[in-house]
Amino acid sequence: MLEKKYYRSTIEGEKSTQWICGCFETKDGFFKFCDKHEDTLRKAVVAQIDELDMTRIEN
Repeated sequence: MLEKKYYRSTIEGEKSTQWICGCFETKDGFFKFCDKHEDTLRKAVVAQIDELDMTRIEN
């Protein structure tokens, strides 16, 4: 059986959870947010990173 490969730079892959709005999570833990929720959820993620005092390293 051929198994699909998933790369984080794409939105392809097997979905484990999908909500009625269009947001979804893939089996490897990648989240894709719909247009309606993208800004709000991105701000929530950034705020949580700041609250946990995590440092972002960009290459």
